[in-house]
Amino acid sequence: MKFSLEKASNVIIKNPEWLIPEYIPRYGITTIAGEGGTGKTSVWCEIVASITSGRNSFLLGGQVPFTSPPEDVLVLSAEDSWSYVLRARLEANGADLDRISFLSPEDERFVDLNFNGDLLKGIIEENRPSVIVFDPLQAFVPANLKMGDRNAMRKCFSPLIGYGEQYKVTSIIIAHANKQSGVWGRKRIADSSDIWDASRSVLMVGTTPDEGIRYISQEKSNYGKLSDTVLFSLDECVPTFKCYSTKRDREFIQAEARERNIRPVVEDAKDFIIDTLRERKQIEIPELDGLAVANGISENALKNAKAVLKKDNLTHVWSVGFNPKKYFMSLKAPEKINEYVKNL
Repeated sequence: MKFSLEKASNVIIKNPEWLIPEYIPRYGITTIAGEGGTGKTSVWCEIVASITSGRNSFLLGGQVPFTSPPEDVLVLSAEDSWSYVLRARLEANGADLDRISFLSPEDERFVDLNFNGDLLKGIIEENRPSVIVFDPLQAFVPANLKMGDRNAMRKCFSPLIGYGEQYKVTSIIIAHANKQSGVWGRKRIADSSDIWDASRSVLMVGTTPDEGIRYISQEKSNYGKLSDTVLFSLDECVPTFKCYSTKRDREFIQAEARERNIRPVVEDAKDFIIDTLRERKQIEIPELDGLAVANGISENALKNAKAVLKKDNLTHVWSVGFNPKKYFMSLKAPEKINEYVKNL
């Protein structure tokens, strides 16, 4: 046993190197987390495609004028089938499949693939990938290790951190997000928040209130300020950059919670408006508002219900007279209303 130590004065200061500038640093752990159905798999497939092809990732929004040399990636996925999902999705995103290696869950060795196991170390030593994708986190934690045991989890991740420096490999870990409402930051990562501490960058994937628009919010960065949130859509499993936003995961979570809280009363208000207009055919809007109040419907719920019905092209508003004008509301085509009510 050796007892010698290093001197701080001998440390050479280095600037961080980037796999994807500002979002994924090299030679450390980056965690990408999100709830099911938010597009995590498509996101990491696009990232792998950009690495193996040398082109810029959609995260950069076309703002970086230069490309990078293609690099090799090792994909370890226990979530999706290579035959049914992963190959097609990687090809759709433009990946160079000759630069991607994998160990299938059907391989008997897969059960021995742990973050702190000899099998993973041997695979890295022999194949020397630039990047490894682990999907999901839980699949690579030893079966006898309790993910709530913080000391054990730290020891589990320690070899992975060391491999970054020793073999110049970057690890991308895919994790599930906590669905509990009112939770953000390090508590958003399900089962174990210790991966937050081990990561140099944490990216949260989620959905916005706007139909078809998703987000990637950087929630942790060890090398400077947080980068802007990326808004994107999924077109045939290919992420398409839309714009940047200053909103964070917390704000999207809070907005979703507010919408979830008001949705029942808005639905009640919509039903009231539809039923009233079916009975009255048309009604002056102040009278409709008065009836709504009398039926216990709040002003905000009524306002939101009117907006939804207008957006869905189910109501018609017009004015008559002059100084003052009188505003009326009626339903549009009855067959559309019947179909709408049937789908509620």
